[in-house]
Amino acid sequence: MEMKYARGLLMAIGNFSALPCPYHKWHDNSRKAMLSMLPAVGLILAGIIIAAWWLLDMTELSPLFRGVILTVLYFCCCGFIHLDGFMDCCDAILSRRPELRERQRILKSPDVGAFAVISMVLMMMVFVASMAELADGFRFREAGILLIIMFISRAIAADHVMRKPTMATSQYADMNGEPAGGMHDSMKKDNPRTAENHVLTFMTYLTVMVVISICRYCCSADMMNGGESGSLLLFYVFCAGTVCVQIAAIYLISLHARKQLGGMNGDIAGYMIVISETAAVFTAAVMSSFTSL
Repeated sequence: MEMKYARGLLMAIGNFSALPCPYHKWHDNSRKAMLSMLPAVGLILAGIIIAAWWLLDMTELSPLFRGVILTVLYFCCCGFIHLDGFMDCCDAILSRRPELRERQRILKSPDVGAFAVISMVLMMMVFVASMAELADGFRFREAGILLIIMFISRAIAADHVMRKPTMATSQYADMNGEPAGGMHDSMKKDNPRTAENHVLTFMTYLTVMVVISICRYCCSADMMNGGESGSLLLFYVFCAGTVCVQIAAIYLISLHARKQLGGMNGDIAGYMIVISETAAVFTAAVMSSFTSL
């Protein structure tokens, strides 16, 4: 069992990031374990971003320049894999073609359309501006929120890939014993929960509780050292507001995309991750400017 998830983690790092990873032979029967380890990849990537954020805070660079560096690092470490899915889905969904088959054809097309470019530019503007706002001084509590954001988006996306009805053309179509041909009804009943889904749930609760506990300790220590007496309450408001916006965004995006494209696939998972993390980072930046954490 331990070997299964260790292999899944290596597969997840190699498939969903550009980080160096020891070579490991691909195993089709470990795809669910790979997906269950996707949130762990998010934690690793968040750790790299936070370390860069901390180092940049020691420099005299402007917040905007720091925000640009952190944004570039974020997408480079992800290997642009989620951004690729985001752009593909934007092209297909925003084309507004009446035929489902035509939207699916656009989704799988290697060509980049105008809708993908426009959507990416707008998303990047929001992401860079939000990161620049957050990068104006390193605070561990906001760094903790970034850990939670990058974990939750990947946990929900992985859970949807494993449980939601998939497109016939998806590489995950046969993972739950579904036929490889024909059109799947995107709104039919979810697949039953498996051991991998339970691992995802356990990891999510554990990660969120550990990060919140550490941040709570930092807030308490700050108050003991003469910091703001309301910093702990503000942190809870900050954390709850950001996570609620992210969860609402990712579920709404998933529902809309699956309805428009006829089922779940890896591109939609990337679409969910990019939009929900952009919404969460934007919310964190806005709330940070009001809460003075």
